[in-house]
Amino acid sequence: MKILLDENLPRKLVAALCAEGHEVESVHTLWMQGLDNGKLYEFAIQNFDVCFTRDFGFVNNVRQSQPPAKFKLLLVTLEQKPQDEFIKDSIAAFRGADLNRSQHGDNWP
Repeated sequence: MKILLDENLPRKLVAALCAEGHEVESVHTLWMQGLDNGKLYEFAIQNFDVCFTRDFGFVNNVRQSQPPAKFKLLLVTLEQKPQDEFIKDSIAAFRGADLNRSQHGDNWP
């Protein structure tokens, strides 16, 4: 699975998800910080299967449009914690989740 992480998620999460066997990039690794959400969304649709973000406004805007055929933008709702704990919780949630059941614009997990 090709995953994009928005800039509001920890950078260390890239390596953790890569260790789970996924292709992962982030707004930081792609040097796209500060890019308008609309442009980021279009880029993500063309290049990734799923994008995780903590930006409610980004997801809310997307929820109002027609969902793309093979892409999902998901709102991460895990409690904010120190980075290492957040990553641990994220990986545990990821392992237990069936992303095929998630719909575009859903809260995750």
